[in-house]
Amino acid sequence: MFAGMSLIAGTIVLLWFAPDAYSIYKALHVLAIVVWVGGDISLTTLGIVFERRRDGETLAAIGKAGAWIGTRVYTPALFAAFAFGVALVEKGGLGWGRFWLDFALVGWAIAATVGVGFVGPELGRIDRAAQASGPESEEVRRRVARLFTVFRFDTVLLMLIVLDMTAKPSF
Repeated sequence: MFAGMSLIAGTIVLLWFAPDAYSIYKALHVLAIVVWVGGDISLTTLGIVFERRRDGETLAAIGKAGAWIGTRVYTPALFAAFAFGVALVEKGGLGWGRFWLDFALVGWAIAATVGVGFVGPELGRIDRAAQASGPESEEVRRRVARLFTVFRFDTVLLMLIVLDMTAKPSF
């Protein structure tokens, strides 16, 4: 509770003294990206480690935690990243139709669709299968293997978007 209140108070103080709205949008955009992409990398890394160890029980726990945090933290963060990104483009007068923006928007749309449309529901299915058949069951193993293939793709895509947005290549 104290940490949450401290974060809110600190955010208000820091943003209060921001030089302009663009700086505030940029700070919130970057914060949302850190939460979303950082969470993705963390879950993917944990999943790969425990998949290689063939630790079905821990994988089931990671899946359950991932389903919980995904809907409550990562999904809101991905939409906040998008909203503040659009605000940055508009407020900063950057204009649309630049490669780095187009790449980021397409990548965001793919990652959002995969995350909300597949990963979240699949984590729920894995949790139910683990409860019904046990964390070491063939169904759980098959679903986890498929999920981590998708996670690897999604993590690489998100990292490429971060690189794209920081380097801003133009072709």
